[in-house]
Amino acid sequence: MTDSLLFVGNISVDRIVNANGVRIQPGGAALYAAIAARTLFPDVHLISRIGRDYKFIDILNLFNSKHVKIYNMPSTSFHIKYNERWEAKYLKVDLGAGARITSQVIPLNLLGDQVAIHISPMRVKTAVKIIDKIKKASPNTMISINTWLGYIQEGKKSREALKKLALTVDFFILNDSEAKALTQTSSVSTALRLLKAKNLVVTLGELGAIISNKNGMQMIPALSSPIGRVVDTTGAGDTWCGAFLAAYKLTGNLIKSVTVASIISSIKCSGWGFNKLKNLHFKELDDVIEYILALKEGSLQKRLIDYI
Repeated sequence: MTDSLLFVGNISVDRIVNANGVRIQPGGAALYAAIAARTLFPDVHLISRIGRDYKFIDILNLFNSKHVKIYNMPSTSFHIKYNERWEAKYLKVDLGAGARITSQVIPLNLLGDQVAIHISPMRVKTAVKIIDKIKKASPNTMISINTWLGYIQEGKKSREALKKLALTVDFFILNDSEAKALTQTSSVSTALRLLKAKNLVVTLGELGAIISNKNGMQMIPALSSPIGRVVDTTGAGDTWCGAFLAAYKLTGNLIKSVTVASIISSIKCSGWGFNKLKNLHFKELDDVIEYILALKEGSLQKRLIDYI
């Protein structure tokens, strides 16, 4: 198997309400992560389940999506409302076809030493079974996983299972609120001391991220991104995860990967959904930083078409 990135998780139809308006748009954690990854990486596979009612089917043409199966049932859907601080309230969650995502969806023929796979937020029991299947079939496949506050809050069993899971994957990614909820503390620094992982990544929004592993703890500030007005933050964390995994797969450099992930997530937030990302392609990782610095200086030194 050649170098590939695989993204497993939900594809959804989202109804988003925020200060900038109301939109019905394609979404889902796996889709956001995959869109972000393809701005950097050429071979991206999407593994998911959708219903026959899915109205954004053309978006799947951006990927190798033969492992996105269609069922005669409603697609996963979310109705999310944001307040003025961009805090999300989930008004409605319908898992729909997403409930068909189990360990059986993993195509063993795609796994290999040169492959990295990202497990988007899903119920802990399902994530455990998926990762166990991957590890047994291909022990050297790189795995990253992120979760969602709702799954953490399902109870102590879920929290304990997630903490055990963190020790088995290559990258365990959380935001600061999720890290505090998982450890039942009110302090990020306490959460960092309590959580153990091969590579623990705690994202801090516009501040950057903290990496904790056997070599110690490192704060990696985000490069300030002159994106202007924030339009839609839906999927920002998933976008970060996809960009991070792609960047790390290309470079093996944690600092550069965090920087690039923060930039691409910021670009995403400057438009609805992933409209700002779907036609964006960078030839080299350093081009991402050059692109954003050019924006910061007030003029693009390279035309957008140079990256397509």
